[in-house]
Amino acid sequence: MKRSVILLLLAALMILLAPAAESVGPPAFEMRAVWVTRWAFKDSADVRGLFRDLEAIGVNTVFFQVRGSCDALYGSSLEPWSDLLTGRLGADPGWDPLAIALEEGHGRGMSVHAWINVFTGWAVSDSGAAPPPCNPPHVVNARPEWLASDARGRRMSLVKDETEHSYVFLSPTHEGVQDHITEVVRDLIGRYDLDGLHLDYVRFPDSSYSYDADSKAAYRLDIILGDVGQETYSFREWRIRQLTDFVGRLARTARALRGDLQVSAAVWQKVGAGREVYLQDGIEWVLHGHLDFVVPMLYTADVEVFGERLDTYVEPAGTENVVAGLGPYLEAFTDSIVAAELEAAGARGVRGYSIFNSDFALKYGDILRQYNLR
Repeated sequence: MKRSVILLLLAALMILLAPAAESVGPPAFEMRAVWVTRWAFKDSADVRGLFRDLEAIGVNTVFFQVRGSCDALYGSSLEPWSDLLTGRLGADPGWDPLAIALEEGHGRGMSVHAWINVFTGWAVSDSGAAPPPCNPPHVVNARPEWLASDARGRRMSLVKDETEHSYVFLSPTHEGVQDHITEVVRDLIGRYDLDGLHLDYVRFPDSSYSYDADSKAAYRLDIILGDVGQETYSFREWRIRQLTDFVGRLARTARALRGDLQVSAAVWQKVGAGREVYLQDGIEWVLHGHLDFVVPMLYTADVEVFGERLDTYVEPAGTENVVAGLGPYLEAFTDSIVAAELEAAGARGVRGYSIFNSDFALKYGDILRQYNLR
């Protein structure tokens, strides 16, 4: 009897001293992010409520949109206030959404990244209406020569029926455009205690643009001065490299003002399509050290396709440089699909995930909470 008791005690002691088994459950993510769009709030109470609700489901990073189409949802000295806050472009709403977001986010231990659309100029419409007069003047009115042009030299049209795109774009390779956007970033980073700068629409509308006169002249000059011929350094390749260099310029500008700032970009679903169609080389941006991470917009309710798209970034860029972008705004999404895609991202060991957008992060809050509050 005594011997059996001693054996039981020894067995219990061995269990207590044994190394803890690997935890089983949802993967843990370093970055648990959400995109908050410029349509998600109308007043300061909306912003405060969003951060309260996002904190409750364990979100720790917010990409907060502050520039949609060469306008501002913050106190800019270079571009007009967005009309989304007052109904009138350029009208001061009397409050600062980004300042409120930073107050709420930092007060809750959350990182706040200013999300800017880089090259979108203005939304197209049935009427083709240009931005109304305002102060400061909108760049589409003040600098029409900055608009992206096709191979025949025609600028993008604001008329919906005359384009396949939702916006007219500024030319990514125009020197004046690059200078202006660099100053926008310098002004933004210099004004606010930001944790990150998140770039979106940092691409061409598609590869048939921008053949504006300034970009073509700059290309010809590079061919003349460079040591490669036109047959090996095509206009397509030149545009890709110019965009890569410009992303590096924005990153250096931002980090010169705030050394610990994280710089990231939302990039196309698959590496190949991003580079071939939109002249966007997100992998190079990471490998050159321009970006801290990319967020591929993997938006699909097909979990297998989600994984395949994610792999096109993870394999060349490395897991620590990738945050998986989920799109549960798509109608086909369910709780189980959100969970399965988070599992797929976790299995690959990526840095984290981001949900587009805050409405749907909250809709699937119970699922996210299981992954966030471990």
